[in-house]
Amino acid sequence: MIEMEQDRLVAGDPPGPAAAGAAAELPEVAGTAHAPPAAANAGKPAQAVLLAAYGACRSIDEVPQLYEHIMRGRCSPGALAQGVSRYRQTAACDPLYAVTARQAEAVSQRLGQLCSAPVPVYIGYKHSPSFVSEAVRQAASDGISRLALLHLSPFSAGTGMYMHEAARAGDGADPPIRVTAVADWQEHPAFIRLIARRLRDAYRWLPAASLPAARVIFTVHSKPGLPSAHTAFIAQYGRLARLIAEAAEIGRWDIAYRSGLPAPQRWLGPDVKDVIRQAAGHGCQAVVLCELTSLTDNVEVYHDLGEDAKRLAEACGMQFVRTEPVNDAWDFIEFIADIVSRHLLAGQYSA
Repeated sequence: MIEMEQDRLVAGDPPGPAAAGAAAELPEVAGTAHAPPAAANAGKPAQAVLLAAYGACRSIDEVPQLYEHIMRGRCSPGALAQGVSRYRQTAACDPLYAVTARQAEAVSQRLGQLCSAPVPVYIGYKHSPSFVSEAVRQAASDGISRLALLHLSPFSAGTGMYMHEAARAGDGADPPIRVTAVADWQEHPAFIRLIARRLRDAYRWLPAASLPAARVIFTVHSKPGLPSAHTAFIAQYGRLARLIAEAAEIGRWDIAYRSGLPAPQRWLGPDVKDVIRQAAGHGCQAVVLCELTSLTDNVEVYHDLGEDAKRLAEACGMQFVRTEPVNDAWDFIEFIADIVSRHLLAGQYSA
């Protein structure tokens, strides 16, 4: 929902967060960037990582401020109430806040091993404290001269948004700090394998009797506008879905889009609900949803897929299962640390 609201405001503005937190050891006060204690013991590290994310809340009390920032102060009382309600429905703390903090801690620790030197990991959000610019300034204050930005989405569209903000803050920092992007890793064989593994696990969870008539549906957050405005994104999405399906040995699959707004504004389609209805009309007995935009748990995916899409599939008489997000699982952390360490040590990584 959060990404959807932002897309309605600025067509083509890709989803993603921007604030500063930190890592190797979790901060006691969230939203404040810290260099890890290990860094102090080994002198000041010159390189660090900026983990970019969309916006997260430490407390339910912070949800209204998050929506106000996303909507640039134009969020109606009804929309604020709906936003708070959706967060309450999960019956858990904001997973994007909690999981991102654990990802940063784990990546920092693993990078320290791979690079044989402490590598702090800062967290920067787009719509909540600490913001990307704050994280960059904190890194510069900590003596960092090179900052590798990593946006944990397999689609490169969102990375540019964060890079613009981070580079601007880096140029204005005292002393200036160089920001580079760890990007274009979505077709790395290791990443394809770890997503395919989760897809196979979800597929095999279905009742055996439903497997001959089961359908996999890949999903991504929709974008406003005509397909002609998003040709590179659509092609990248199609290639990624095909590679994952082939690795998981899945023969029947479709691609769909989620979280778009209703007419009159045009959004990329088909919508996931329409694809679920079509699958039911073709005699499918089960659907497996594999979300690719959001690799980390968040409230929007929980609501749009885990609640709305699930209810629809079950109302159509079909079994329903979603693939597990990678979150801070070890295979994902190991993959991320590997490509980031190659970026830091050699300025590149090879697939």
